[in-house]
Amino acid sequence: MINNISIAIIGAGPAGLSAALELKKLGFDDLIVFEREDEAGGTPRHCGHLGFGIFEFKRLLNGPDYAKKLSLLAKEKNINIKLKSTLTKVENDILTFSTPEGIEQYKPTCTLFALGARETPRSDLLVSGGRSPNIITTGTLQRFAYIQKIKPFEKAVIIGSEIVSFSALMSAKHLGIKVEAMVEEKDEIESFCLIKYITKFLLNIPIHTGVKLENINTQDKNVKSITISKDGKNEEIVCDGVVFSGKFTPESSILQKSFIDFNTQNSSLNITQNFQSSKKGIFIAGNVTRGALAAFRCYFEGKKVASKIKDYLHFKSAQQIIKIEVDDSVAWYYPTMLDIKSPLDGHLTTLRLKNRAKGVIKIYLNDRLVGTKKVWAFPFISISIPWRDIELKEKDNIRLEFSADS
Repeated sequence: MINNISIAIIGAGPAGLSAALELKKLGFDDLIVFEREDEAGGTPRHCGHLGFGIFEFKRLLNGPDYAKKLSLLAKEKNINIKLKSTLTKVENDILTFSTPEGIEQYKPTCTLFALGARETPRSDLLVSGGRSPNIITTGTLQRFAYIQKIKPFEKAVIIGSEIVSFSALMSAKHLGIKVEAMVEEKDEIESFCLIKYITKFLLNIPIHTGVKLENINTQDKNVKSITISKDGKNEEIVCDGVVFSGKFTPESSILQKSFIDFNTQNSSLNITQNFQSSKKGIFIAGNVTRGALAAFRCYFEGKKVASKIKDYLHFKSAQQIIKIEVDDSVAWYYPTMLDIKSPLDGHLTTLRLKNRAKGVIKIYLNDRLVGTKKVWAFPFISISIPWRDIELKEKDNIRLEFSADS
């Protein structure tokens, strides 16, 4: 049996629950939130450190308390959350889920994909060496620390230096695990310098930058050490656990299988400034649009997309889409399309570059330079490109290019 509903929200993290709460406030009762995990709340459930809730609730919370707060608000508003429900197929506007009760199918008028993002595991990074259960990601370490209360190893090396890498460091400290080193392949850490100095000088944890992880050395499936190289010289760091952190990528495999209009650079669907894809009634929001951003940003994006869903359900206006192209220096960008029948929200697009760089972002309209912005770019900081009052027409072409200072 196929169940007809108005709104389906896939994912009960900050973006999905925030959207559901806002839609409920706007008067939409016929909605269901589907979550594959056995609890709602998303990634913050695993983050035992403080740093959540200050913008949303004016209270400083740790991750689990933040997730509980969102779940409690949803419960108070009688929002239907179906847990342990994994989306397995999207076909002919029908969503198929695997649930504890069996296969269930729904046909919503509107679907919001708020699937979140995941860290890139060792297997996707093609790192050579042995296999071991003690080679994990930050997310797994956080589950050990704050949910299962398990200490998986004694001495760890953290691979990566994004902000989440320092979350891994705090999780290790919570478990009493000694962090022997942090390893980063780029010449600079992928986070704020202050964090680097705290780690290196206050916590006495060596940070190796500009190095290559050559091998994970194991014996009988136990990690013994890692081998790194720099300038042709190898160094061995003794440890019994390896934590791969960061390099977030959207949880978008189901989107790639189900929709034609997939943006490979963002690893997600092409979307307009209204969070809407080119397929009628399909919206996406949160970290599935571009990899990891802070929970509060996903929360407020969920509120925004709720208002766009409301407009769609009330008016169902046809879109008039212009796609945006970018060069290879861009890690991700939003929106990837403009609906020129809708307001452009004051800026052309938000993006992040792959590497630290100083230069100019150039905006081209039909190969004509129409705007520039000087930037000092960091991979962990978003750049907003201001929108100029340019009349756009169907079949216009927009391209963004970055030129580094010589």
